[in-house]
Amino acid sequence: MIQDSGRVFVTAGDPSSVSGHCFVAYHRDFPEVRGEGESPPAAADRLAELLSRTLDNAPSDWRRESLGRAIEDVRAMRALSVSECPTAADRHDPAH
Repeated sequence: MIQDSGRVFVTAGDPSSVSGHCFVAYHRDFPEVRGEGESPPAAADRLAELLSRTLDNAPSDWRRESLGRAIEDVRAMRALSVSECPTAADRHDPAH
């Protein structure tokens, strides 16, 4: 597992898959919805987009609330992952 926020998971995908994406993100409460991307942040962005699209078709207020919380979880994990990622300069600086 690449990243785990407790509810949002990003795993390494199959690079030989037809889509060619190397990372897959999913939410614990909606494991059937999976965002794929070339990086963990891209996979998380795609997952948030897919979950957002389902809001309009949610069969109940309870389900819309659950989806809203899941989207918030994904966005929070995405914000955290960006703040923890080293910059290109950090990766090339021998002091880091």
